[in-house]
Amino acid sequence: MVKKISILFLFGVLFFISASVSAQVDSIKVDTVTVKNKDKSNFRKLYEKLLFNKRKKNFPVQYLNPSQDIFEGKYIRNIHYKTTDPFGYSLNDTTKKPEKWIERTGNRLHGKTKKFVLKQNVLFKEGEIYDSVKVKESERLIRTNRSIRKVEIVGEAVGKDSVDLYVNSIDSWSMFFTGTVSSSRAGLRIRERNFLGYGHVLDNRYRHNYKTGNSLYQFNYTVPAIGKTRISANLNYFINEDSNYTKSISFQRTFFSPLTKYAGGVAVGQVFFRDSLNFNQPILENNSFKYNFQDYWFARAFRIDDRMSENITNLIASARYYQRRYTETPSEENDPANFFSTQSNYIVGLGISSRRFIKTKYIFNYGIDEDIAVGKSFGFIASKQNIRNTERYYTGVKADLGGFVRSGFYGVGIEFGGFFNKDKFEQQTLSVEFQYMAKLMKWGEWRFRNFAKLNYLLGHNRLKSSADELSLHEHDYLGMAGFTSDRGLTGQQKIIFEYQLQSYTPYQFLGFRIAPFFNMMFSAIGDNKKFIFNQNPIYSRFTLGVMLTNDYFVFNNIRFSLSYYPTIPGNGDNLIKTNLLDNKDYQMMNFDFSKPSYIRWNRWD
Repeated sequence: MVKKISILFLFGVLFFISASVSAQVDSIKVDTVTVKNKDKSNFRKLYEKLLFNKRKKNFPVQYLNPSQDIFEGKYIRNIHYKTTDPFGYSLNDTTKKPEKWIERTGNRLHGKTKKFVLKQNVLFKEGEIYDSVKVKESERLIRTNRSIRKVEIVGEAVGKDSVDLYVNSIDSWSMFFTGTVSSSRAGLRIRERNFLGYGHVLDNRYRHNYKTGNSLYQFNYTVPAIGKTRISANLNYFINEDSNYTKSISFQRTFFSPLTKYAGGVAVGQVFFRDSLNFNQPILENNSFKYNFQDYWFARAFRIDDRMSENITNLIASARYYQRRYTETPSEENDPANFFSTQSNYIVGLGISSRRFIKTKYIFNYGIDEDIAVGKSFGFIASKQNIRNTERYYTGVKADLGGFVRSGFYGVGIEFGGFFNKDKFEQQTLSVEFQYMAKLMKWGEWRFRNFAKLNYLLGHNRLKSSADELSLHEHDYLGMAGFTSDRGLTGQQKIIFEYQLQSYTPYQFLGFRIAPFFNMMFSAIGDNKKFIFNQNPIYSRFTLGVMLTNDYFVFNNIRFSLSYYPTIPGNGDNLIKTNLLDNKDYQMMNFDFSKPSYIRWNRWD
């Protein structure tokens, strides 16, 4: 009890200190989607009051620049595209050129983005009426391409009724090499996120084990957009030193913008691996898993707002067929519940998504424009599943809500669903998520931001199989990085809370900005028969680290960290581990409702 109180006291002190560092200031926020006023009908007023009631905003939002509003309604005469190498150029000063030898050399080695990559991401064309919503959305879509560091779309009036648009961008350095050498292994990984300037992503990896003579190999190639269809394509092949492999090919078009009407995808592949169904027991050769999968889905969005609200609101209907056919499964002794069985799923979804994007800075990057989704979504999922020689039916509901308040950004998500199998309601799942991102704080030339997230999973009437349990193991879904506990630490409910204080300093080292951070995580797991904190121990992790960022590179920030674990069951007490955290650990909500799916439960989903 004393330990719990001291931990909570430490958290309170850290949060109070970080929250009281000077007055809070935040980078400029630009709403990337604004709308024009129209008269409302009485029905529309009632409809918006019930579903999309506006509230007084406490968080400052800067809308479109008035100099661009003057183009509204004019014809787009010409569109000019200009891409620029990563080093020595500026969007604000077009006369600036690379002066240093290293900048000119880097630009020569870099494959500059082709102009058609910009064209693929714009939502307007010559001859159309200028629409500020489409212009800002196009700018945001170009920013999602990580091979482009900065982008701007500016207009120039031509006569009284026309406008010329200039789409200008600056690249990021897109190629990255990493290598590993030890007494038993040597490897090389090459990642290129703008292959030959086409915006394609190539990820090639090779590692050889001298002791076993086996090798790991990965080839992953992604085409972010095929022409102007915004359909992405991916080819993936991976095999590790134990001959476990994944082979897949997929085509997908997401609701990349609230203005998108159609989405869908096709994916086929094969997966093979060996596992003991137990995280820490030696791999058992007779526990082989091999399955082929097919995944097809389609979604249609119908815009239902009248362009009066700040958000773009869509009614979305979707359908999906997913099949997983096992050709190799564990023995009956290892899988008595026949958990790993061939399955066919016919899934439909119906929901509402209302969202827009806010442009800000100092979140995952250092001073680069980033877009945060705000809004809400609500939907129903239903399906028929053929599995284990029976038919059962799934019903689920999900809701997300998030936006900026005076203190920062918050997001809340909740999902509940389960299967009806004859007269039994089984494999029920409740998932709750909470996100918080504080406003940017300033102390001298230092900047700080608080991040917090909470995830809670609860299951009822789960199958009697070790594969249908939760754990805190780092390889499980919502696991704790570096936590390799014994298999006995499982349950039907778990909760994980994570807090991070991130700093953004003015200091640099070899061109990399230095950003120290502090992170801590608390978690608990247990059965579903009592309150999660009732007689279940709390496990924790405390991390100090530094993040190195560089505006010119497209890849994740480089992190060095040192983590302390008071205890890990089966491993010991007072343990220290290094380099465990990654930017991927924290993902912002997007308030989308597209591909219908079941609630994620554990690593076997």
